[in-house]
Amino acid sequence: MNNISNSEGRSDKAGPYSAYYNRPQAADDAWICRIGPGTAAGEYFRRYWHPIILSSEIKDVPVAIRILGEDLVVFRDRSGDIGLLHRACIHRGASLEFGIPQEHGILCCYHGWHFAVDGTVLETPAEPPTSQIKNNFCQGAYPVHEKHGLVFAYMGPPELKPELPHYDTDVHPAPNEVVPFKVEYPCNWLQIVENACDPIHNAYLHAIVAGQQFSKAFAQPPALDFIETPLGMSIPATRKVGDSVFIRAGEIILPNIAQFTGAENEADKEVFGLTSFVTRWVTPIDDTNAYYIGFMHLNKFTNPKGFIKPEFFGVGKMGLIGQTDDRPYLERQKEPGDFDAVASQGPIANRRTEHLGTTDRGVVQFRRMLTKAIKAVEAGETPAIPAPSNGKMIRTYCHELTFPLPQSRVEVDREVLSQFGRKVFDILAETVELEPSEREKVSKERVRSLVATHFGA
Repeated sequence: MNNISNSEGRSDKAGPYSAYYNRPQAADDAWICRIGPGTAAGEYFRRYWHPIILSSEIKDVPVAIRILGEDLVVFRDRSGDIGLLHRACIHRGASLEFGIPQEHGILCCYHGWHFAVDGTVLETPAEPPTSQIKNNFCQGAYPVHEKHGLVFAYMGPPELKPELPHYDTDVHPAPNEVVPFKVEYPCNWLQIVENACDPIHNAYLHAIVAGQQFSKAFAQPPALDFIETPLGMSIPATRKVGDSVFIRAGEIILPNIAQFTGAENEADKEVFGLTSFVTRWVTPIDDTNAYYIGFMHLNKFTNPKGFIKPEFFGVGKMGLIGQTDDRPYLERQKEPGDFDAVASQGPIANRRTEHLGTTDRGVVQFRRMLTKAIKAVEAGETPAIPAPSNGKMIRTYCHELTFPLPQSRVEVDREVLSQFGRKVFDILAETVELEPSEREKVSKERVRSLVATHFGA
């Protein structure tokens, strides 16, 4: 029986029926997973805006919600303003999920204390007129912002509140219909984000092993690259499919955003899109639950035939097989999807049991970037990534392309493919200051020329 070392440096005994010698180690504290108040990762998360609920979920009564390990209540008052308050009333602790929305703010049902959406105490009706209570205390409140049918919250120090980011994929290509969705996962946020850092699973989980969930083009394992950007990481997966080169490049935006193109490209005709099919956040509910929440982008590139309908998406609906637990368990066992692969790792994945390989470079790189950013916040600094927007539309790097190869090029090895993917990214980086439509136009022509030179005989 041979000894081998895993990614943590411990020795395993390799051989048949060796489970006795290779029992999983106890999980460590997974400090980068913990996001409650006062935790290192929690303080880092609280420097950013996160979507917490669909606007359509807020009706005429408050909604109890848990975000970043805090018990909150979200409501819309009769003037249309949204409030996000600590759930327990500061008077006697009654839950404001039973509060009564007013023209401005909300009344606690217990004693009628009246709170504005910013937490200011407007009235304490049972107290004498001379009482100063309302001037001395506030109900805990967080700022919110509505965008494209989602409500975003900022839960960090108010003096450090950044602008809500505006990404180019919100509007490009025009017209772009933005459709919100929200799905709950029963596991820690980090393993959901790491799934996006792992593009090789698109070949195996979605095309080779578990059923043909993506197009047949994805059954060809790609050459991978993981490229740092001002926002996080670009992840081009470059394939030779038939007589074409095909790149699907997802994108990670720290701390918890990912963008992807679609999964239907058959790599049988020329396409070029500097756009996204989905922009999603992983918003932690607490340490062992999270929302997979964001926007679908329906436009001429992502939905050219109009087959994808807005009603496919919403609360608990993603319109894509395997993204939720809505199918019967036996069916999910026979054809599992992302939900099953990610949630089955447990409430918090035990990373001490991993044996990482070369295709896991994106996961390793993301963990390093995340750790660096968390430690920057601990030191009182602003993380370098993601770079602040300074009020400008943020240019992103999610892209997809297919171009026919020169007829003379029959065989293409992985190194050549990987180099091509990197050169395409360089073009996108060099054109980053252009307006989205112009950037796409210029980049497309430069990539077309690159195909001829890079793959020429």
